[in-house]
Amino acid sequence: MKLNRQQIHEKALQVLEENPQGIRWVDLLRAVKAQSPETPHNSVHGGIHNLLTTRTNEIVKVARGTYQLAKFVDADNALASAKDAETVAIPVISDAPGSEPLTEQDFYASFAEWLEENDEATVASALGGASLGGKWGTPDVIGVLKPRAQDIFKFEPQIVTAEIKAVPGQPVVAFGQAVAYRLFSHKSYIVVPNSTSGDDMSRLKSLCSIHGVGLVTFTLNKEQPDYAVVVLPTNATPDMFYVNSMLERLKASEPRLLNRLF
Repeated sequence: MKLNRQQIHEKALQVLEENPQGIRWVDLLRAVKAQSPETPHNSVHGGIHNLLTTRTNEIVKVARGTYQLAKFVDADNALASAKDAETVAIPVISDAPGSEPLTEQDFYASFAEWLEENDEATVASALGGASLGGKWGTPDVIGVLKPRAQDIFKFEPQIVTAEIKAVPGQPVVAFGQAVAYRLFSHKSYIVVPNSTSGDDMSRLKSLCSIHGVGLVTFTLNKEQPDYAVVVLPTNATPDMFYVNSMLERLKASEPRLLNRLF
């Protein structure tokens, strides 16, 4: 039986429902076509294209050529937000005797200032939490390096991101997130306490050198964190799809920050 456009939409939505993690365009096309070989290829192709371009509130393009039902995207984002909030809220004992417990958030603003003072970013700001949503998380700090009026050579703005971990035992988590941020940033930093164990620090140094991620250590002292560079980040070319996706989320959640950065 040949399918009309409405039936093609229904079949495609059913396939998307059966693939909560998302499905690539070509696989969606094949799945619908397999259910009705009698329907001309061009009809199926056009019907699915129409569905994906007109039902954007229900279907989200989560990566190049990959689509997911919005309800599953929201569920993923909620889970990621809960994990991010849980991580940020972990109290850390400061190195200073008698001081109050600290959290990662206590170091966001000072590291943003450090990026500006060291000319790594023209403007930088704390972000953190899970305000951007998405599977790749939210950087703790985001900045932009852009040309000044007096600069002779004008260059394209460069996005700088950082993942701060105040818990010495979380270097692997920090590295994974910092690498993920390279999808949409030109430079990415891991910022960990200088009390991180020697073995973990050695592994981080090697991983950061191999993958071009910057490594900075700091003292668990809110007033004097004493940030120190261990490995400089390499300048990379981010994926423009993810850059624009991140900026769209930033526009929706923090429009004033977007205007300040760009």
